[in-house]
Parts: sequence; C-alpha cells; structure tokens
Amino acid sequence: MILTELVKKSRDYLQSLAVIEIHSQWFPLSSPSLKDAATTPYAVNAKGHLAWPKGRHSLWLGQRITVPATVQGYSVAGLTLHLDLTWWADQATVYVNGQAVHQGDLFDHSVSLCLGEAVTPGQAWEVVLHLVSPGHDDGALVRSGLRFELPTGVNPDFVATELDILAIFGETLNLQPLEPLLKDVLESHGQRPILDPLLAEIHEKMQAIATPLRDFTMHLCGHAHLDLAWLWPIAETWQVAQSTFRSVLQLKERYPELTFTHSTPALYAYLQTHAPALFGRIQEAVAAGWWDVAAGLWVEPELNLIHAESIARQILYGQQYVQQAFGGISPIAWLPDTFGFPERLPSFLAQGGIRYFVTQKLRWNDTTRFPHGWFVWRDVAGAEVNALMLAPIGEGIDAVKMAAYAQEWWQQTGSRRSLWLPGVGDHGGGPTAAMLERVRRWQHLGGIGPQWQWTTVQQYLEQLTQETPPTTVWHGELYLEFHRGCYTSHGDQKAAHDRAQRQLQEAERWCALAAITTSFSYPREELKACWQQLLFNQFHDILPGSSIPEVYAEVNPTWQQLLTTTETLLGAAQTALCASIDYGDPPVAGAMPVVIFNSGVGDRAGVVHIDLAQLPEEVSSWRVYCPRGDYDLPAQLNAPQGCLTFRTPEVPGIGYTLLWLCPRSRPDTLPTPPLGYVLENNYLHVEIDPATGEITNLYDKLNHRPCLGDRGNQLQFFRDQGQYWDAWNIDPNYGQQRLPGATLEAIEWVTWHQLEQRLRVRWRFQSSQIQQEYVLQYQTPWLRIDTVIDWQEEHILLKAAFPLAIRAEQITCETPGGVTLRPTLPNPHLSAHEQTKWEVPFLTWVDLSTPEYGVSLFSDCKHGLDAQANQLRLTLLRSPTWPDPTSDRRHHRFSYGVFPHSGSWQAAAVSQWAAQFNHPLRSAIAPVNLSGTLPPHAHLLHWSDAHIQCLALKQAEDGQGWQLRVAEVVGEGGTLELHSTFIPWQVKEQQTLLETPAGDTDSVTLSPWQIQAFRLHP
Repeated sequence: MILTELVKKSRDYLQSLAVIEIHSQWFPLSSPSLKDAATTPYAVNAKGHLAWPKGRHSLWLGQRITVPATVQGYSVAGLTLHLDLTWWADQATVYVNGQAVHQGDLFDHSVSLCLGEAVTPGQAWEVVLHLVSPGHDDGALVRSGLRFELPTGVNPDFVATELDILAIFGETLNLQPLEPLLKDVLESHGQRPILDPLLAEIHEKMQAIATPLRDFTMHLCGHAHLDLAWLWPIAETWQVAQSTFRSVLQLKERYPELTFTHSTPALYAYLQTHAPALFGRIQEAVAAGWWDVAAGLWVEPELNLIHAESIARQILYGQQYVQQAFGGISPIAWLPDTFGFPERLPSFLAQGGIRYFVTQKLRWNDTTRFPHGWFVWRDVAGAEVNALMLAPIGEGIDAVKMAAYAQEWWQQTGSRRSLWLPGVGDHGGGPTAAMLERVRRWQHLGGIGPQWQWTTVQQYLEQLTQETPPTTVWHGELYLEFHRGCYTSHGDQKAAHDRAQRQLQEAERWCALAAITTSFSYPREELKACWQQLLFNQFHDILPGSSIPEVYAEVNPTWQQLLTTTETLLGAAQTALCASIDYGDPPVAGAMPVVIFNSGVGDRAGVVHIDLAQLPEEVSSWRVYCPRGDYDLPAQLNAPQGCLTFRTPEVPGIGYTLLWLCPRSRPDTLPTPPLGYVLENNYLHVEIDPATGEITNLYDKLNHRPCLGDRGNQLQFFRDQGQYWDAWNIDPNYGQQRLPGATLEAIEWVTWHQLEQRLRVRWRFQSSQIQQEYVLQYQTPWLRIDTVIDWQEEHILLKAAFPLAIRAEQITCETPGGVTLRPTLPNPHLSAHEQTKWEVPFLTWVDLSTPEYGVSLFSDCKHGLDAQANQLRLTLLRSPTWPDPTSDRRHHRFSYGVFPHSGSWQAAAVSQWAAQFNHPLRSAIAPVNLSGTLPPHAHLLHWSDAHIQCLALKQAEDGQGWQLRVAEVVGEGGTLELHSTFIPWQVKEQQTLLETPAGDTDSVTLSPWQIQAFRLHP
C-alpha cells in the first residue's frame, strides 16, 4: 500500500473508533417529549440534511442517546462524550433530559456539548432539539454525531487529527517511520489494550517527524464580527454587543491567555453613553494590551457608493474617537465584510494614520481566486498601505482546517506566521469556552503542526511586517466578484443617502463661509452629529439594501431628520449672508432682491426656478434684472407650474451674485408647444418617438454628429432571480431572460419655452407605473431625464440602455476620490478577473470616449451599470424579496442625464459638468438691506484650476482656523492659489486627514490625483 494511502486509511479507521453518526436516528416529535415521538425517523434528504420548509416553521426532533460498550471494538468506558451538532435555523434550542442547555441561531450555528465525563456503558440521555426555520430559506439539521475523547491523553480522534495535519504537509515531511505502526493500528481490531500504547507511540513519532512544523506560528485572536444591522434591527445590535463583550471579559478571567479584537468606534461610543461600567472595563482591557481596537473607521461602511469626503470623515471621526477613548489612533482599517474597495482608498487610509488594510471579503469571489494574501496596495497618487487578506472569519478551533490555512498562507506569502480569528460572528458572540478549551487541550497534549500563540492583531501585523515585509504590489480597485446587486437594491436608501450627503456638504461649506464673513455662529456640534448619523447609515448592510424591513423602519426617520437639519442649517447660513449684503437702492419700486448661490468651484450660469408662493400675489408678471451690466435676464413666468424661471448670469464659484425681481405690467404668455416631440437648444437636438417614448435622435449641434447608435433610453426589463443572496446578487444570466417591454400610455408637453422644454412620457409595465420627463434647458449641454416610478414587481431588473455611435475598449467611472478605468464587455482578450466586471459601480458619472469624442451619463443616485463597446446601460431598479420582502416595491424618484462631448472626458470637463448636474444653483429671496457691508457679487473662496475639486470646507477640529480639503481629479496636477473678493485667505500649512501637520507645510502645488487638506486662516 502506498504510504499516503496508508495514512489516509489509518486516519479514517481511527476516526471510526471515536465518532458515531446519529443523523438518521432523530424522530419527529409532536410535543417537546420523546413520549410523543413518531414511529419512524425523520427522513434524511439527498444532501444528507434533515430539512423542513422555510417561513419560521418549528421542527421538534428527539432521540435517546445511550453509551455503547465499544465503538468498532474500541472500549469507550471512562472517555468523555460530546454531542456535535450543526444546524441552519433561525433559532435552535438543545434540551438534555428536559433542561435547555444551549441556544443558537443562523450565526451561532454549531455546538459541541459535553454529555458526560468518564462515561459508562448503558449511560443514557434524552436529547430534544427545537429548530425554527429561517424566513427566507429551508431549515436544516446539517450534521449530528457523537464523539469520544480522552481529555488527559491521546485517543483515536486526536491521532486521526494529527495524521490529517501530516497529510497536509506531507510533501515536506518523511512519513516512513510511521508505516509499521500504522499497519499495526489497522490490525488492532480496535482492542484498546493494544491500540492505546500504539497511539502514544505514533504520537511521539509524529512529534519528531513534524519538528519542521514547529517553525510555523499561528497567531490566535478572538473576534466577534457584529453587523450593526442586517437580519436584526439596530436596537438589537446594542444588546448583542453588550452580551458579547461581557462574555469576552468573563472568559478572560478563566482564560488569561485570551486576546480579542473588535472594530467600530460608533459601537464603542454607544456603550460609553449607555453602558458606562461595561465600557470602563473595556478601556481597562485595552490599556492592559489584550483587547485590540482595530477601529480606523467610524463603522465598517459600504465604500463604492459614498463620496470621497464621507470616507475622509469615516476615518477622521473614527480615529478621533479612538484617540480620545483609548489613548491612541488605530493603525488598522478593519473591513472584513465590505463589498469591494475603491482604488483611491490607500490615499485616505495613509492620510488617516492607517498602515494596515484588512479584509477577507475577496474570498467570496464567484469566478477567480484573489491571488495575494499579503501585499502592498498602492494607488495612482503613490499612496500605499500594507494589505492583509484574512482567513475566513466566524470560525472555531479546528486543528486540521487551521493547519491547512497555515500551509496555504505559507505557499502564498512565504511566511510561516499566520493569523486565525476564533469566534462566533455576524450576530456577535465571539470566542467560546469550548474553543478555548480545545486550544488548551491541543497545546497540553502537544498536538503537531503550527504552534498556536495568543496575540493581538496589531502585534501580529507588526511582527509580520518586520519579518516578511510585503513585496507584491497591487494597483487599482479591489473589485468583489459578487454582490453586484448592492449597487442598486433598495433604491430609496441610495436616493436618501445621496441627497443627504450632498446637502450636508453644502450646509457645512456655507456655514463655514457665513461664520467667517458674518456674525453667524458655526454649528459645530450639529454638523458633527449629522455627519456621524450619515456615516452610521453607510454601514455595509444598510446602504447596500441588504437588511430586513425593521432596519429601514429605524433608518428612514434618520434620513428625514438629516435632510431637515441640513436644509435648516444651509438656509440659516445663506440667510446670514443675505442679511449682510449691501444691496444698494432697488432698481424700481417694488423690486425684490434675490441672491443666487453657487457651491461649486468654477463660475457658472444656470436655470433657476422660484416658487410663485414666495412672491406677492398682486404682481402678475416679473422681469429679472442683473445690476452687473444693467440688463434683463431671460425669464418666463410659468403659472401652470407655479414658478418663475430665469437664466442666471455667471455666478462666482463658491460665491454668490445679486439679482432683482422687478414687477412689470405686461403679462407673460407661454408659447404653444410644437406638434412633434422635439427638444432643442444651442447644444442638442433631441427627437422622441411618439410610439415608444424612446429617443430616436440625439444630435450634437456643436460637433455636428449624431450620438446614438440605436434608440436611446430603452427601458429594458429582465427576470432576475434564483440567487441565494437575493438582495446582494444579480443573476449572471439575466441578459438571457429579457421580458417584453413597457406599454406607452401617454406622451405630452409639460413645459415648452426658451428656458426649459419638458416632455412627459408615461408607461405601464405589469403592475408598475413609470413616468419620465425629458428636460432640456437653455444653454445646457445635457439632456436630463427626471423619473418617477411606482415599482410593484418581484425579481425583475430594470435598465436604461443607451446604444452609442462610438466604440471604445474601456469606460471611465467616477469613484471616490478619482476615477477608475474598466473594460467594455465582452472582450475575450481580457483576464478572467476583468471579464467578471459585467456590472460595476460608479458615483455620479460614467464616460465612454475615444480621443476624439465621447458620451457621459450623469446620475443623482443610481450607481450600477454595464458597458459594451458601443453601449452604456444604467441599472435603475431591482426587486429582490430577501431579506426585505418588499425591498424596492415603492415609489422612486431620481434623475439621470446624457452629456455628449468632443475629446476626452478630461478635455470636456466631465467631472465639473456632473457636479453642476447634481449641485444646482440655489436662490434666496431676501428683504432689502441697506446696512450690509458685503458686496453684491463675490467669490468667497476661489481658485483657477477647476479640476481641483473641493471636498470640504469646515472649521478645524481644534477650533483654530479652517480646514479645506481638495482633490485633483483629472490626473494633471495643479496649483491651489486661493482668491476671494474680500476674504484674505492664507494657507498656514498642509495637513493630514486627521488635521495634523503634513510634510511640505507651505506648498500649494498638487501632484496628479493628490488628495490634500490645508489649514486656512482668513
């Protein structure tokens, strides 16, 4: 017999002497008693499971377990008996002799119960299981068995485990000395007097054979992954956290060797307020060095869908809290479960004092295996962090599985130093006494393989970096080949988030400017509270749309509160500025001053609507007067729509200008719309098909070329089901399951005049109503599509397709802090990994261009798309039913736009135009003020390089001066030369994201793609 086969056969034989499968011996019960057991056992299905229907249905199972005299001839008298169970159930309760001895759930889904020590043949226990199936999936008792072990010495199961480990490392070890002993084992007939001495001798032999494995160290650190929300409400998370942390502290008293790590400053902050005694004990544990705070970000957020400044604040407020609560910042970005990582993340982490990026999520890839375990992640600006791909989390203590991982890690990285994180996770839990006892037993008996050592994660990373610094460099995003539906699911959450995020940034900027230029009091605490709520809602199972309905019932009021608070703060700041402007004399009697605010960097004009309810009813018509130049602006009173519409002059970037609304006697009349459905301005000519409502012609008048290769804005519907992770995953084969399209119900003009043309189209699709308005405004280079949908479908995917008259091999997507280039598909010449990018995320714009010409799509809250060589297709809605049965079945309101342009996206200033699409000019009607001191037209903060994007203007955290954070977003570099009409801005120094001094303190030059903060003094 070949030696490797002998090892395997011996291992199997030894396991058969220690393990008894009892899976087929469970009887269904009609009550929690064996007296009411059925006459036949519960059926085992083809998977080897005892399954029952989903929908939170109960299943009672029971059996009487009796200690046999022998197992395969091996006497078990005096051994310890364990009952090992694994289930897939929403709730699981184990009763032994009528007493509940263990409770679990979907996440705490296994147990090893000690039924008895030093058992005797004939000893018996009545075991009853009460299992409740998940709401979304059939329940199952996956595995059940009895296992005998000798706590103080080796037994068949222990030696079988060691043989498994030898097999894992077999190619590097000489197993020959075991051959005669293993043959004796197979001939022992399980006779314990013969076998036990053989096992002791085999164990000693293996110790010598496995001496090289002692050079391997497996670091252990307890962990309890705790999602802030998912299949349970947020309120439950706080209770689970407290029970988990108390459990860890209690275990530490019994097992002084234990170490533990946990992330999420938001969670610690909650405990500090609501459980101060428990929090104090955690502080003591951190100070003692055994509790690791791997908490560089406020929460473990969704990172593909949030703005660069949100990432900056995740780090700023996370590190600020850890510094204040625990005495030092965290060097670790702990992100084991986030659904992919944007390529500019290293710049943010490095500026936030974070040296290590840690995840395991790329293990979930559906097509390719991520090739690296320990590497340098470097972004396009040259920023880098050391990146660790963890072992799977939520694991127990399994010596074979751990040895296999140590060997895999060694082959992948060349390091004999690996990390294992024992602990129940997702719903908290953490390490258990059983896990710690297994570690002690394995170490006490001298189990072979890597040496186990309790350390913190930070200690492990520092040792690993010193001994085996990473040499492989990864450039670009860390794209997760999974969970592509999270860019779109629960579209209401994306819409609320994006609106709140934009409004908060604008409110903060204008509050800063008002505080600098007027007596306005900067609302520091209110703004910080808004940011922390926004950051919390960015958690990776809230914003992606992958939580239960109860979570969104908790979250939705916070969105409304965020919007209300930020609108109030923004209005108050701009009101303070309006009250400080010197308006001069009104141009005519009854004239009303209106101030136009521009939040963006560059000067811009735009179309503004003023609600007629803000104007005196007795005035029937208005003209809009611009005092700079002494002329009237194009204006149109639109009584049916209840607004006065006008085109502003150029409004200073991050500034304002004063206009006057002047009464006039001549009434306005709306022009009559044309008979056909054509929208046209100086940039675009757009034709809409009266039979389908689609775009038949999108003609670029400046460049004299059609933009579309076929009908544009095709609403395409696909069957999207069959994925276990329903809210997370789009069916990879959805393209083969296209459904008949929507039925056109109506098409009509809403507005048609010089300043705005608005054509409404209504469709019905199955049980859903779709309304879109094509909007083309005066001197605006994009076509906007305002959309309202009453979506009532299940497992249907809705996309808007734009076939184009150009072809390209890649697209450019705006991603946090910059852009990401991605391939158009299909393309058989690409790597397997690149071909998995058949659905990708973006922020507010995506562009398909040649060097000569291109087309961009803008979006205010839609973030998923697919791209072919000559088509961009935006994902508008999904309709999963798990974990939220009515996920997207609601009203949705959103906008997207089409922007044709000459040249590349950089030359066409796509990023600036997209910012204008999402940040319209704001207007404020103010009372005439003759005592103000501010000029009627002003740049408050200005620089000439429009491709240097303003991420934030805020008061410094220490209250000393102001923080300006910018990003160079086209890869050309630039100079930040600050100007203002009346504020004498001074750059005091460059700063890190944490608002501490950076390197070149007086430099205002930005390198390509650089993200940089500056401390300013006005």
